Amino acid sequence: MPSAVSRRALCYGLAAIASVPAWVVRYAPLQDLPLHASTIRILASFRDSAYGFADNYVLTLGRTQYLLYHVAGALLARIWSPHVANGLLISTYLSGTVLALQWLVREIGEDERLCLLVVPLLVNVPFILGLLPFLLGVTIMFAAVAATVRYVRAPSPALGALVAALTLALFYSHVVPFLLFGVAYVALLPWRHPKAWLRMLIPWAPAAPVVLWWAGFTTAGRVTRGVLFDLTGGSHKAFLASVTDFYRQVGDVFTDTSDRRIFVAAALVAAAAAALWAGERPRTTSGNRAYAALPVACIVCYFALAEGHDYVFFVAQRFAVLFAMTAIPLLRMPSGWRGHAVAFAVTIVALTAVVNTTRHFQRFEAEELGDFEGALRAMTPARRVCALVYDPSSRIVRNAAFLHFGSYYQSEKGGVVMFSYAGYPHWPVDFAAGRYPPPGRPARPRWEWMPERVAMTDIYPYYDYVLTRGPGFAPPPGTYREVWHDDRWAVWTRV
Repeated sequence: MPSAVSRRALCYGLAAIASVPAWVVRYAPLQDLPLHASTIRILASFRDSAYGFADNYVLTLGRTQYLLYHVAGALLARIWSPHVANGLLISTYLSGTVLALQWLVREIGEDERLCLLVVPLLVNVPFILGLLPFLLGVTIMFAAVAATVRYVRAPSPALGALVAALTLALFYSHVVPFLLFGVAYVALLPWRHPKAWLRMLIPWAPAAPVVLWWAGFTTAGRVTRGVLFDLTGGSHKAFLASVTDFYRQVGDVFTDTSDRRIFVAAALVAAAAAALWAGERPRTTSGNRAYAALPVACIVCYFALAEGHDYVFFVAQRFAVLFAMTAIPLLRMPSGWRGHAVAFAVTIVALTAVVNTTRHFQRFEAEELGDFEGALRAMTPARRVCALVYDPSSRIVRNAAFLHFGSYYQSEKGGVVMFSYAGYPHWPVDFAAGRYPPPGRPARPRWEWMPERVAMTDIYPYYDYVLTRGPGFAPPPGTYREVWHDDRWAVWTRV
């Protein structure tokens, strides 16, 4: 039908446009993005002597499930570069979430144009914090739920294999969307047909052993159990504070009010769709009834879980945007001209959101970045670099955008950089025995947030360079001297 073709074309077109922010600048203001770039470089070039990684690091791929993003990025970086690899993976999240949600909405019998409502939500707080493996997991989660709905309705070996592959990929992406998929899977089980239970368990056969091993026998699994099941541990926000804080955890990413206006516009379009749909015959299916368990689980986790636990931060907060995204398939799109009007309105809001993000990213690079590439050029390859970022914040985005910029040295020139998650239980890289930087152990939590507390004995004489942003570094005579600076960055070399 032409109408179905035009609806699908609209979804495909906006999905492609949603990836524009991934490519408009070289240095996007995503807080953890440099860490991912450096980890991708280590995995991609571990044996390349020009980078010197094998002298200082060991790979710890077997102890963590936090692998898919970095391993996929490393494979892409062997063809292109960590920068391009990150761009492709970010595009997979931005465009792929739209397409995966389109598939899911179609499978549960709703108008697939509902997926366009996710575009204004894509550049959210987890995204601006650079929680990219988690967000890639969200994309895979929607695809896995869509495949499961179809598998329940029309089981086949090919669909079972697809569900199994997506389940395993989801586990190795991030444990939070993996567990949410588990909730949806249990809800979608054909409970009234016991003969089908075994068939529904088969796709979990590849993932179940590695999940049980990770949860029971790794440090990362133990910490995750504490995060998700120890409801008395960590810091919890009061219920009313969580309610009033909901939007700030979803879409409050820019320091101006542009993102708030776009969020309100998207909410009004969703409300208008519901109002215009009122009176039409409900399209209730077993799929969308069971699917409702997913947003319910998200909102429960948002209020029940701790905000942080051990080295894991931003726990409960991320369920706010998960609830907003997973609730979209429960909405309704009116039929006829009213549906076309709603689709037109959501298209305008989605395009506005993409343009708004693009402009803010361009402003960040033009107005705040400074001559960062000049700082990189001032340091020779494969050295040891300590990054002390005294001024990490941006006036354009609500995060510490420059906090991990020192990791870009490692992604381009190799060597050793601090701060690093190397040695943390969830990271796929560790320092080799006897190669830890002073004081000889993994960096303490929040090391990067408090550069003023880093002792000179932890810096000199181990590091060849100190990269600083903002005032605060005053090395004693005979330790480091400044060899390059602009009005934002400075490079100091060891005397």
